[in-house]
Amino acid sequence: MEEESVYEKYNEFTSYPICKCYLEPGTPSEHELISVRKEYMLSTVSRTEKYLRERRIPEIIRFLLTKLISHAPKKPVVFLEKLIDDCMLFRSGHGSAPVLYEARHLEAVIKSFDPCNRGWLSAGQIRRLYTTLGLQFSEVLEERTSCDEVLDKLKICQEEEIYDLLSAGAAPDISSDYFKSDQSSNI
Repeated sequence: MEEESVYEKYNEFTSYPICKCYLEPGTPSEHELISVRKEYMLSTVSRTEKYLRERRIPEIIRFLLTKLISHAPKKPVVFLEKLIDDCMLFRSGHGSAPVLYEARHLEAVIKSFDPCNRGWLSAGQIRRLYTTLGLQFSEVLEERTSCDEVLDKLKICQEEEIYDLLSAGAAPDISSDYFKSDQSSNI
């Protein structure tokens, strides 16, 4: 009697069949074709993830949805169209920044970090403030910083972050040194 293969023995004891290539890895099968296809699919996924990450697409979508939800317009498509136009105008240097937090919002958050109205925040409070707002924190050199100075830095930080977000993946000549030239003119 001929010796049974592992495949036949396994299928005899189970109610569902299993592929031969899984149980007998040494046998030639469509495994090579599957791996080529799998490699192609994985490379497609990898290219897609890289594209989305380089151009910061998830962050842009999150920004647009946050603005949409916070304003809750009756005509969301018209609102988004105008918001994208405002973003493009800002990126080209012709409009104001479509930031998430207006000055009044920032003032309220700063006030919550200074409940005794001292007029200044410590470096630790500023670090927590930036974290609370979801902004990138830059190192504070002074232990105490006036609330007005913190407010100004928050406004600039928001504008820089939205500019970087909108310029992600753009050609180097498009993403100019907008803020460096603007700050040097104020000196």
